[in-house]
Amino acid sequence: MPHRNKVLQLRPQPPAADEPASQMAIAVRTQLSLLQGYADIMEGLSPELKKQILQVMAEKTRELGSALQPFVEVTPAARPAHGDYRRVRERTRHLMLEYRLLLERLHERVSEARGHVSGAGETHS
Repeated sequence: MPHRNKVLQLRPQPPAADEPASQMAIAVRTQLSLLQGYADIMEGLSPELKKQILQVMAEKTRELGSALQPFVEVTPAARPAHGDYRRVRERTRHLMLEYRLLLERLHERVSEARGHVSGAGETHS
């Protein structure tokens, strides 16, 4: 009679070496569990200890983001076309020119208004 394994596996068997995405999924799960643990122990700690734990969490999050970078697809839709950049740059130049002209007019009008206000107190002969 064959002997059956009585251990119930909660996680799948480790992936083969040629499955980097599966390995990364396990690493992500582990890192997220670690971050959750850090968050759990923060309750009731001093502000200084909380700050230190948050710094560690930030570093772990950066490491996780770096590790996941090879799996992030750069699609044409994710990055605007060069023509879009050029149009935005040209529009920005145009708006800055308009802004400068309007600001110059505003300064002129304020100067004129000050002249009228200061001239109102003078007596004309």
